Amino acid sequence: MWQDFSFSDIRFAELAQHVDGGARVLKQNPVECLFQFLCSSNNNIKRIEKMVSSMERFGDFLGNVGGFDFYKFPSIDRLSCISEQQLRDAGFGYRAKFVVGTVKALQEKPGGGEHWLDSLRKMELCSVVRELCTLPGVGPKVASCVALFSLDQHHAIPVDTHVWQIATRYYIPELADAKLAPKLFSRVSDAFVAKFGKYAGWAQTLLFIGELPSPKTKKPTGGKKCKNDNNETY
Repeated sequence: MWQDFSFSDIRFAELAQHVDGGARVLKQNPVECLFQFLCSSNNNIKRIEKMVSSMERFGDFLGNVGGFDFYKFPSIDRLSCISEQQLRDAGFGYRAKFVVGTVKALQEKPGGGEHWLDSLRKMELCSVVRELCTLPGVGPKVASCVALFSLDQHHAIPVDTHVWQIATRYYIPELADAKLAPKLFSRVSDAFVAKFGKYAGWAQTLLFIGELPSPKTKKPTGGKKCKNDNNETY
């Protein structure tokens, strides 16, 4: 698959040479994935880790490894024991009401929240995103993240500023002067799927990593030029 992506896209091929060990796309438990991404909106990694750790402590203790305590992520019923004030005290801010609201919404689903989330695997991506967006605090990006990382929607493309910049720089340069808006999300997704196929979300993950200042990604500092589909150099 790595070779197929590299063959399909010269940008991917160039970046792949400078990423040590590749990139892994996790298949997470949908409940865990959903609440983790609820913490991610307008946030940074350090705060997200702290918030997720606060929720995890309501789950069963699994053990200590290397001085770190590990917990099983709590069930929806366990999460319902956490009050909005407790979450605010833990630094969740406005996201606290979304966590509490989503827990309540999931508990009200026929068959329970876990069953409802699992049932989304059988739907088309657009339906999955639409259903997830009915939950408090869940927008198209969070819904696409949950779909990609926990609901087997391998072609889901979570669109944010980084992904928009990738798309307009390499795949849809005709939109380079446009502003990112929800009505353009489908154009971005279609561009990635046209380039990488049914596992476009996996390819997008590496391209996204390439936009971040990470020691894992040893990008070239200059030299080699590439061309996009319109024969434009970048």
